Amino acid sequence: MTKLCALLNLFLAPAVAAAFATTTSTTTISPKESLAKLVVENLKYDTSKLSPKLQQEKRDQFTQLIDDLWDESKGYSGDTVKGLWTPFLTLPGKKSRKQQSLVGNKVEKAGLATDNFVIQNGEIRVSVPTPRGNGLIEGLLAFTPSSENYSVSDIDGKIVLRRLAVDNVKATFKYKFLPKLYVPGFKKKGGYLDFIYLDEDVRVTKGNRGGTFVHMRKEYLDQVMEQY
Repeated sequence: MTKLCALLNLFLAPAVAAAFATTTSTTTISPKESLAKLVVENLKYDTSKLSPKLQQEKRDQFTQLIDDLWDESKGYSGDTVKGLWTPFLTLPGKKSRKQQSLVGNKVEKAGLATDNFVIQNGEIRVSVPTPRGNGLIEGLLAFTPSSENYSVSDIDGKIVLRRLAVDNVKATFKYKFLPKLYVPGFKKKGGYLDFIYLDEDVRVTKGNRGGTFVHMRKEYLDQVMEQY
């Protein structure tokens, strides 16, 4: 993301900061609703214009929401996760690849990428457009539920499955009308995806490289965009 000069930041930051101040409302809302507001703010306003202090506050807010959502005890469910999702917010981990760290270690809005869970085949089909939108990267991943990470619900004492073992199978790149090309070096085994929170509208996961990702159903995003 292009860095703004100091003068531009001086004039624009106060306006953006005022827009973000709405998150400090005294009204008690659920962690899911708080996360939805954070996503909408990141889509509507350019967080790069915030001061470093406010950027850190947004990251701290996001981290706290992740902890609160974990406590909701809503982990992996095949019936719930199946279908199409769109990523909207990312907090990269220390081991995240560069393409996951678009603006360093900041909470950020994502692009128009999608992923589709095909439960009966044990597949995750990922589609990521290039920055200019004239190319498309598609990845195929295989997954199986794993017992290596789980939690026990404080509500009813039930086991909550958290982890999927994930293997990279193949990836292709297509530019405009040219034929698809296979991406070398993509195939890899031994990855995983931990489910922090999952319901019909929102999916929050953490990958084996430490990145935390917020996905939403498009219908739910349309709803909260009008609401907030």
